[in-house]
Amino acid sequence: MNKYLLTPGPVPVSTEVSLKEARPLIGHRGSEFSSLFSSIEAKLSRLLRSDGKTVIFPASGTGALECLSVNFTGPDTKVISVSCGVFGDRFREITALTGSNIIDVNVTPGEGVTPGVVARAVDENPDASVLLLTQNETSTGVFNHIDEIISVLPEKNRPLILVDGVSSVGAMPCFPEAWGIDALATASQKGLLTPPGLGLVWLSERAWEIAENRKCNNYYFDLMRQKKVLYKEAPENPYTPPVTLYYALNAALDEILTSDWFDQRRRAARALAAGIEALGFELLVKEEKFRSPGVTAFSLKSGDTSAIAKSLKSMGVEPAGGQGKFKGKLIRMSHYHDFRWPEISLALGSLYAALGNARNNAGDFMAAALKRWEEQ
Repeated sequence: MNKYLLTPGPVPVSTEVSLKEARPLIGHRGSEFSSLFSSIEAKLSRLLRSDGKTVIFPASGTGALECLSVNFTGPDTKVISVSCGVFGDRFREITALTGSNIIDVNVTPGEGVTPGVVARAVDENPDASVLLLTQNETSTGVFNHIDEIISVLPEKNRPLILVDGVSSVGAMPCFPEAWGIDALATASQKGLLTPPGLGLVWLSERAWEIAENRKCNNYYFDLMRQKKVLYKEAPENPYTPPVTLYYALNAALDEILTSDWFDQRRRAARALAAGIEALGFELLVKEEKFRSPGVTAFSLKSGDTSAIAKSLKSMGVEPAGGQGKFKGKLIRMSHYHDFRWPEISLALGSLYAALGNARNNAGDFMAAALKRWEEQ
């Protein structure tokens, strides 16, 4: 039986990307690896619309978040942490371990973070030097508009803005230099359509200057160790990199850097959501503006989704369940990969079957999905 992975990480990777991992290994201190590294950096610059380089190291997304925390926060730091779900909470917990003074700003899970909420927190805490934000909250399927949030913040004496882009980069626009982000963390296994194992960090010029003047008490995640070799004429990694994942990432970026990639992700998300609603499920994110292009979360009116999830897995369709207080109450389906009409039909048809084939609205839910799919 074929299996269809619809979890929000890891996500399916293309055959082309998988095959690249099978290439023979090369030494990571030679010119061939430096050329590969340079190719990836050039593509990441296009994706992020930035001239700055991106630090790439062996880690998960959590490792990339820890890298930001240990380099920019500590006992001398007051941090505003804005969270609307499990992963916003995780960024907060990681940062709290540095001894930082954390100011919690909590938004109801399933709702988006509005600019006003963040602006008020910054205004009420003028001595806060760091602000933590999450662009895409995978636990609820919420997409936060980071550009709109930053646009209302004061330019003078603004906190250093650290953004969790672990589940957003590659699947939706994220332009840190243009938007005013200071540090961005992401990872390979979600929007970058690569197997797990790479953590990535982008820094603004201001963030690099601050990092140079702070002492990092972590050897592995010390950004200045990375900078020493990142900006060499022949760039490399200070530690042994997973070379095969670099092959894969280089190939995956070619797939992502197509003219309509972001539009296709939004289009697929809208169509899937319309079909899910027509089947009688409830979308967790009520306001369409805040719905993620990468993952959709939904529930049954009865509350318990465990039987639906079990039925889907028996068909070979693997979604993710809820996290935290939503455990057993949510189903999350991802659409990070090249998820188009055949995949939408498979997902909705499987959900229909999981409901027990007792409904007679098959035409209704497919028609609803098709209507949204055909919208440009």
